[in-house]
Amino acid sequence: MKTATKLVLFTITLAFGAGIWLATSWQSDQVDRIITMMDVDKNGAIQSEELSPLMRLRISELDGDGNGDLDRSEVAAYIRSSIFNVVRRKWRARGLPEYPDNVERKSLQVALDEMVEVLELPGAVMLVGKNGYEQIQFSSGDFDANKVVSVASASKWVSSVVLMRLVEQGVLTLDAPLNTYIPDLTGHWADTTLRQLLSHSSGAGPGHAIENPPGMSYREHFEQLIKIPVKNEPGVKFSYGGISMQISGYIAEQASGKRWSQLFDELVATPAGMEHSTYGHPFWYSPGVEIQSPNLAGGLYASGQDYFNFLTALSADGIARRLLTDDSLGQMESDQTSTLVHHSVRGPLPEDWFYGLGLWCESPLEGRCQKINSAGAFGTFPWIDRESGTYGVLVTLGSLAEVMPFAMNLRRLAIELER
Repeated sequence: MKTATKLVLFTITLAFGAGIWLATSWQSDQVDRIITMMDVDKNGAIQSEELSPLMRLRISELDGDGNGDLDRSEVAAYIRSSIFNVVRRKWRARGLPEYPDNVERKSLQVALDEMVEVLELPGAVMLVGKNGYEQIQFSSGDFDANKVVSVASASKWVSSVVLMRLVEQGVLTLDAPLNTYIPDLTGHWADTTLRQLLSHSSGAGPGHAIENPPGMSYREHFEQLIKIPVKNEPGVKFSYGGISMQISGYIAEQASGKRWSQLFDELVATPAGMEHSTYGHPFWYSPGVEIQSPNLAGGLYASGQDYFNFLTALSADGIARRLLTDDSLGQMESDQTSTLVHHSVRGPLPEDWFYGLGLWCESPLEGRCQKINSAGAFGTFPWIDRESGTYGVLVTLGSLAEVMPFAMNLRRLAIELER
């Protein structure tokens, strides 16, 4: 064999071996990351109540030994199969038709059914309203408007409205330092403001604040979070995550003297008609067990109808029907971050989305967001288009990275239909 040929074969073999080594190393890192994030009781395995909603859908498939837990090898198998399934679904989704701007109502149902089929989702529901009234409701698969799911980061919008209602009542102030409410608070967090917490510009890193076990008190969780090293001074960098919002919830409890569950019920759930919604942990879920430190950034469980009712209460004509005043909505729906340094990890979200207070700000015009949304990692996508007065929510259980293109198309169809 010629020397040149041997060199080529050696190079190919070396590259192939390096690829296997890198893939194995990457997979091991991903297994560590998932177990660290989900193993709340720290026993080295993930119990069924600790699974993410997407993994819980596949527990019978993933649990090879049938003991109800996922060990390292089973988590690794989940990662491998997930990668394969994503590639397969992307192949199936290629060349999907783009619906014309002049749409009919049936176009929404066709597009929703197509999303569920192509992405192999358990189901989906979409509700659309205009000027405070429901106009459209479509469902597909094993979903209807009353099915309760974890809405992940769509929780942030709801949590921020609770906090803004406390601002309207004078219990909190957007620009007061946090030691106004906790006088013995010192260091970085003493001078941070609620506005910086809700706009993810507090200086906290991008963590999700989900490592707390269900029995941990909110005070203990708060003390744990404020000890995490900060990345920079407040008001300098936008870094999307859950730490800031979790801190804001504890501040709200201290300032009001009420638990978060009570604040949510009194200020948003009851007046908006969110009858089946509750806060917990985005992963750990055991029906009837209360989480002592509910996750504000990703722990809301809600139905499509409940979330639609929430959006209606932000969109209805007449101040008596609305949760917030025009001034409060203006504060929330104003661009807060376009002038800041942005953390680069945004997943499937567009780079030209900025952030308001607890919500994503699209197409800001003179600082005011024209479209707003609160996309969730498990596929929930609520939005309001202020220009047309149209709003809606898509609720499903699937990876946001895969759902997002379909969700944007469904929103476009809905807005065009209601013009």
